[in-house]
Amino acid sequence: MKQVRLNSVRNAALSAINADLRADALYEFFKHGAQVFIVAGALRDAIAAYYEGEGPGDPRDFDIAVAGISRELFDEVLMDFGRRNRHGGYILSRPGSPDWDVWRLEETIGLKKTGAPRSLENMLRSFNLNCNAIALDVRTGLFLDAGAIDAIRHKRLGFAEDVICHSADTFAAKALLLHLRLNYQLTDEMRVFVAANLQPGSLLHETSKVFPGVRAQSSPAPSES
Repeated sequence: MKQVRLNSVRNAALSAINADLRADALYEFFKHGAQVFIVAGALRDAIAAYYEGEGPGDPRDFDIAVAGISRELFDEVLMDFGRRNRHGGYILSRPGSPDWDVWRLEETIGLKKTGAPRSLENMLRSFNLNCNAIALDVRTGLFLDAGAIDAIRHKRLGFAEDVICHSADTFAAKALLLHLRLNYQLTDEMRVFVAANLQPGSLLHETSKVFPGVRAQSSPAPSES
């Protein structure tokens, strides 16, 4: 994995975070020595906008992982800002804006499912898809990249570096939707994976998350990515 600086993407992501009242919750975590990471989709979209000239430019749909904070303090900070989901994270809502998903890094679904050691690197590997395998440390402004930058700039969708595979039907659906929505080309390995694991229920569920007007008939457990 590479540690890199992407100043334009960093500035776009942090400006969007800081302009939102929900950021107050994140800065409460800093007071207690926690690390806060923006991950996956918001960064993917910002990279595409600022380096490839595609998309709206301003990241809005944030997935945020918090490390180094107790379960008790995590709940104490967020209970006034959002509602708890079934996986132990919180959904922070604001009228007219996409929800923010916030969870403890140690409780990342893929790490819990596979028993992998709790670390930032393994969290990114558990996101399965390379275009989502990137994190921005909000305090330092540094990115950790597990293949996302190259995937986004070449619009080629495969697996994250040293992938930690789980929830195959969910990630097969996510891969197909990215292929259809953003014209990401699937690697041969990803094509085989999608063909072997795509399930109608999971596809409908993931589609309903991207297009709220679509009504999901079944609800497999979602991932954070």
